[in-house]
Amino acid sequence: MSTASKKYKDRLKGGKADKMKPSDFDKKQLAVGTKHEREHTKDKGLAREIAMDHLAEDPNYYKKLRKMEKK
Repeated sequence: MSTASKKYKDRLKGGKADKMKPSDFDKKQLAVGTKHEREHTKDKGLAREIAMDHLAEDPNYYKKLRKMEKK
């Protein structure tokens, strides 16, 4: 278990990723998602949690978003 997973605490209740931890997600996609969500918040932990909610709904969320943004 990574250090980030040990320290992880869910702060946004009601999201799709409730009861999940960062290690439950593809590491690369979570990093891409966290970076993207940092556009909306300066808090890296909240950005990661938002990314986790999106990835819990669709593991390809950020891949699809990138394709849409290129169009």
